Amino acid sequence: MVAGDVSEAASTGRVRRLGTRLPPIGRSAGEARDFVGAALRSWGVAEPSTSDIVLATSELVTNAIEHSTAAASEIVVELAQSAGRVVLRVWDDTDQVPVRKPPSLLSERSRGLTIVAALSTAWGYESARGGKWVWAEFGAPTSGVSGGVPAATERDGESAARRATASLPLDN
Repeated sequence: MVAGDVSEAASTGRVRRLGTRLPPIGRSAGEARDFVGAALRSWGVAEPSTSDIVLATSELVTNAIEHSTAAASEIVVELAQSAGRVVLRVWDDTDQVPVRKPPSLLSERSRGLTIVAALSTAWGYESARGGKWVWAEFGAPTSGVSGGVPAATERDGESAARRATASLPLDN
């Protein structure tokens, strides 16, 4: 998509979509962050929304890597943007249901889905042939830099990350 298509997409309600496939190895989380960050910047998505979505990408892809059942399998990362929102989807080859666990202050793990829940407006999962999609939706105003709609501010000028609190309810 060229820069001129950005304003057209904003005014016509078109949905932009991009995706990539990555191997289930450690460096794929960084590659996914780079892919998502570049896509969001090219679409004119404003900060801090871009940072929030990139962080959520890292968490979801890391979970997919950790739970992947076959080394030959791929992790799929998809983005869709339309009307001031972005949906991030990550596919892996397991049907294991994602569950938010209470984070421990001493543990380096078990915070990923809590972070995703804090940053996104909604998240969930869908069973799919051969695995599942874990998705998160974000309010993503454009900055206007790439010819998109004028920038909108997030609630009270704060990013979702700053609104996150440790007292979020956990899904059990």
